[in-house]
Amino acid sequence: GVRFARHFATSPVCSPSRGAMLTGRYPQSNGLLGLTQPPYWWSLHPGERHLARILGEAGYHTALFGIQHEGTDAAALGFAARTLEHVPNSVTHPAHEVAAAVGAFLRADGRGATPFYAQIGLFEPHTPYAFGGVAPDDTLGVAVPPYVVDSPPARQHLAGFQGAVRAADRAVGTILAALDAAGLAERTIVIFATDHGIELPRAKWFCYEPGLEAALIMRWPGGGIGGGGVCDWLLSNVDLVPTLLELLGLPCPATVQGRSFAGAFRDGAAPTREAVYAMFEAQASRRVIRAVRTARHKLIRNFAPARPLRAPVDFAAPQEDMGANAIVEFYDLAVDPREFHNLADSPGHADAYAATSDLLWRWLEEVDDPLLAGPVATPIYHLAMAEYRASGRGRHGGGR
Repeated sequence: GVRFARHFATSPVCSPSRGAMLTGRYPQSNGLLGLTQPPYWWSLHPGERHLARILGEAGYHTALFGIQHEGTDAAALGFAARTLEHVPNSVTHPAHEVAAAVGAFLRADGRGATPFYAQIGLFEPHTPYAFGGVAPDDTLGVAVPPYVVDSPPARQHLAGFQGAVRAADRAVGTILAALDAAGLAERTIVIFATDHGIELPRAKWFCYEPGLEAALIMRWPGGGIGGGGVCDWLLSNVDLVPTLLELLGLPCPATVQGRSFAGAFRDGAAPTREAVYAMFEAQASRRVIRAVRTARHKLIRNFAPARPLRAPVDFAAPQEDMGANAIVEFYDLAVDPREFHNLADSPGHADAYAATSDLLWRWLEEVDDPLLAGPVATPIYHLAMAEYRASGRGRHGGGR
């Protein structure tokens, strides 16, 4: 396949990132600003069209295997068939079982006249890493990233992660072998993607590079996508839906906000994306973040009092005791790729800071970010107020 080395998530947690990746619309526009499961209850706005819905309406058989995290009802998302389905807080099936189910589908139905869209979700690379009996893997050592203190707790955590990755990798191999055996490899577009970074300080839950960097590999031998190449195009996962629809020759909904990079496969011209954008909305954890990343700079605006993390982070230390409050963080990624040195107040970077900040503001306006009108009310707030009003306002505690 082709591996994309600068592909970024729209959020450093699963539901909003996956919602953007599979609708082609940013979280602030599609409504999925946070996690879908209780007690969070974020959801896509009514009328939002998931990729399964778009392809189903175009005549594709849509099938879900394993986990999805874009809603509490896969049928409502547009899936006609669901195998080993699970959502967070429910029964979860290990990767080898999910892969076996996909193989059975390919043998039985994949070679039919109806084209198919199979969405396959593997849970393993998610804490706790012992899921499904997965064992830690340190057979080739343990890779400790430079933003984390190299310590026994960090190595134990990362060995567990590596074991989970190996289990997922085996499952992907099983699925690709099943495609080959069914004679479908040449004419099937395979997309391998993650939705955010690893669960470590400064990664998942944060808009630093390790939280937003997301794997993306695409393969389509019959369509000229392959060869083991590496591309450094600056891409957002909101770009996946318009790209896939263009590759399939299908119309793209006018409401899609991502940009197709399908043309780059044909003529080699890099997509004209100036920046990628990200958000995180979690008032309970005191993190409300909006961020922009260009080819050179990263700007992060913090709208809640959670502290940035100094680096490298001691994995065993309480995160609340790290760093100092900062409303704005600005980094020159060319000289500081780990985002350790905040340049927001640097006179020598004032012009770059202003230009990057303007990009972020324009994006907030383009996606009609609810944060522009004030702090964002959570679904729990709306549910609580609806229940209170339904029970009779003022009847159980005074009030007007």
